[in-house]
Amino acid sequence: MDQGKQMKICIVYGGASKERDISLESSSSILEALSDVYNISTCDFSGDYNELYANVKNSDIVFNALHGGEGEDGTIQKFFESKNIKYTGSDSKSSKKAMDKNISKKICRENGILTPDWMYFNEHIKKVSDFFMEMSLFNGKSIVIKPSDQGSSIGLSIIKNFNLDNKFKELNSSFDNSMKISNKVLIEDYIDGREITVSILGNKIFPILEIIPLNKFYDYECKYTKGKSRYVVPAKINKNIELEIKDIAYKIFNILGCRHYGRVDFRLSNDNKIYFLELNTLPGFTNISLFPKSAKADNISFQNLLLKIINLATK
Repeated sequence: MDQGKQMKICIVYGGASKERDISLESSSSILEALSDVYNISTCDFSGDYNELYANVKNSDIVFNALHGGEGEDGTIQKFFESKNIKYTGSDSKSSKKAMDKNISKKICRENGILTPDWMYFNEHIKKVSDFFMEMSLFNGKSIVIKPSDQGSSIGLSIIKNFNLDNKFKELNSSFDNSMKISNKVLIEDYIDGREITVSILGNKIFPILEIIPLNKFYDYECKYTKGKSRYVVPAKINKNIELEIKDIAYKIFNILGCRHYGRVDFRLSNDNKIYFLELNTLPGFTNISLFPKSAKADNISFQNLLLKIINLATK
């Protein structure tokens, strides 16, 4: 038996987050790509940590294929750390920072990185109407309303040309929609421009990918329905701006303390200003996921990409 087959890897997937279905697809793709290389087992995480430990305790490494919820917010990472179990992806502290957009945006702003202006609401502020006057700051602008600690554009709404006088009812509805998903909500300036993302593997930065959704914005349907978005990789961007975007992405990856791999999302405004939106510490591995597309543009196959992630995690 070769060295690869001797290594025991447990793919942990599933979970109870809103992104469970995406995790199932990612894990299926990972299993197919790695089953002829390693001794693979799988664990559909039910929320029972005793059951989880029983499944992973004899593994050399866990491939974390969870998306969202406690699989991505640092909770499960902290558990693995407490049991001295190696796992792929960022550690508990950086996962927690990256998962909450309010926290990651604050850190970026403190480090001189441009991010859209925003207001943050948590479980103690359950009505946006309590901040009626403050919302006048957004008058005449387009705004994004979204959960602060969720991915996949779940619970996200955009209101164009917001005005307190005639759009407040729409704002309340959008806010309530986000609050159903999470008790942490952001209201953020909408940046008119291009949707771009930068994938990072260790200290390697892949070609920038531009997303062109067929819907009004890059929503859940566009993200996970084949043919609902176009992708341009490498994105057609001025070379100097391209280098600046990559530098900013790598800086964010490091100031948030991330490791192994991740994906940084930006809006590139019509006047070529670079706005940080979020950092995804566990990008998807489905057949239409962005991270593998960016790797492929750098001549790295899907299987090779996974092998490199495992190699980083076992060091």
